[in-house]
Amino acid sequence: MNNLTSLQRKLVYLGGIILLLIPIILLGGPPEPAQAGKSEGSPGGVLARKRAEFSLGESDLGNVDPASSTMNLLLLGFRGIATSILWMDAQKQQRDKDWAGLRATTESIILLQPHFLKVWHFQGWNLAYNVSAEWDGVADRYYWVKEGIKFFMKGRDRNARYAELYWYVGDTTGKKIGRADEAKQYRHYFRSDPDTARFGGGPDLAVNPRSVDNYVEAAEQFQQANDTIDEKYHIEQHIMSPYLFRSYPYRAMFDYGMALQREGNFGEVCQNVWAEAFIDWTTKYGRMEFTVDGVSVPVVIHLEVSAEELAEMIREEDANHVEVVQRKSNWVGRYQDTSNYRYWRTRSRVESEKEMADAHREIYEGEQALGRADTTEARRLYLSGMTRFEKMIKEYSDLKDEDETVEEGMLAIFGWQMAIQLDDETAPEEFPLKDMWESHAARRSSVKQEFDRRIRASK
Repeated sequence: MNNLTSLQRKLVYLGGIILLLIPIILLGGPPEPAQAGKSEGSPGGVLARKRAEFSLGESDLGNVDPASSTMNLLLLGFRGIATSILWMDAQKQQRDKDWAGLRATTESIILLQPHFLKVWHFQGWNLAYNVSAEWDGVADRYYWVKEGIKFFMKGRDRNARYAELYWYVGDTTGKKIGRADEAKQYRHYFRSDPDTARFGGGPDLAVNPRSVDNYVEAAEQFQQANDTIDEKYHIEQHIMSPYLFRSYPYRAMFDYGMALQREGNFGEVCQNVWAEAFIDWTTKYGRMEFTVDGVSVPVVIHLEVSAEELAEMIREEDANHVEVVQRKSNWVGRYQDTSNYRYWRTRSRVESEKEMADAHREIYEGEQALGRADTTEARRLYLSGMTRFEKMIKEYSDLKDEDETVEEGMLAIFGWQMAIQLDDETAPEEFPLKDMWESHAARRSSVKQEFDRRIRASK
């Protein structure tokens, strides 16, 4: 190099620069839109294509107010500081009940950190649970629950590879709407929005595009979460163990069946929901394959195991002298216990039968009659329902000691006893569900509190 003239050295440097520019252009070339006469534009370089493939573009940053302090910090490379400041602003606005300011600040936060999962989780939960609780009117609270769901949906659409965000949409749609203290109103609003001026008596299609029950929509979102892992990006979620995460589309349908029963719907529609849930639980979820990690030899299992399959597992393991901790049969049992697999298999099967539906219906109608002070009808309905209920749990003994079974049976007994007391009579010594009444005596106090609450609510 020292023997080269100044001009030659400059030419070498120029050639080196050109050579270095070639890979930079190939890697970092920006995409180009379609021009006149061309049907498609250029996808750009490798990095541009990867940004599009994994939704990592930052084009939305242009929506930040260019005159704001947020933009000043962003341009100086202080995005993290800007986000922290905005989070503190959002908390202050929430304390001050500045809802318009909170909405705007939240929008700025997600523009700065569109791919940070915790931002979506925290703010979506905050809107649906915390902000909604600040309002007195049920319709106003429902509006902010919807805002939380819509926030999760926005995060889902911007980060399609995150199964967690699909799950958050499903969880809020199912749990918050279906189990809140205002669940009766929320479930109605999900099908018929209270803002009739905007939605004409129908649902807000942004959160209920198919005009279905909230649990049906939740099941769809949970299924999309599973599909995101299985069919699209193959990126595992980090909320819970895979075998629990995959169960949620089917659990949502169990919740749907229970919600129908709480609302007094015990006919064919409810029975069909339970019947379909049983089929999906045993043939879809039950046949999914899960790999047990953390053992010396990976074990692949599924949860719907017949007696013959279980016996074959044990024979194979005994023949191979496999350690007990690694046995397939043991892992099947562990996963079944943790997911409550056997309980929901039995529960969905029995709830699909007419005899159990009639038992629920008569107990429910007995409670309604007691609320009207029609003690004669209440006693008749309670006694008939308790008799049917006892028959079914004897047939499906796996359910007899489960919390929900015990609670429903003991609530019926308390109602039947009250109806008798209101008639100035003494309850007989023998009655249906007496074994449950005596074997779960420790639970009477807590169930009595729930019974008293229901009686007060019915007046």
